[in-house]
Amino acid sequence: MMLNDMHAADVPPAPAGYQMRPELSETFKSEKIREIINSVLVETLTGQTYSAADASRWTKSMADEISLQVKDLEMYRYKHVVQVWLGQQLGAGCKCVARCRWDTECDNYATAEFKNSTIFCLVTVYGLYLY
Repeated sequence: MMLNDMHAADVPPAPAGYQMRPELSETFKSEKIREIINSVLVETLTGQTYSAADASRWTKSMADEISLQVKDLEMYRYKHVVQVWLGQQLGAGCKCVARCRWDTECDNYATAEFKNSTIFCLVTVYGLYLY
């Protein structure tokens, strides 16, 4: 497609050049993203039994699906990172820790977990605002 053939509806709006903070309507949508994470977790893992062979496929699939759905929220000035922890439920404890250096006024995250008798899964989506 040539540049001249493109219509205005085909091109996403360009972000403002020096916008230092997101508008209220443009902030990271934590609650909506948490709903997306929960939906993907339930859809993928409900009724499954832990299998080391399947765990890698599930984590990649969930990360990709969550990433696509987060992109559909059109938060143009945010970059996001999807982190998926999946393991076998054996009754032992597990601690997952992440540290980030970011702007607490703009950057944010959403997280959700899933457990059944054989699987535990923790998903976090980090949203980083681009100045």
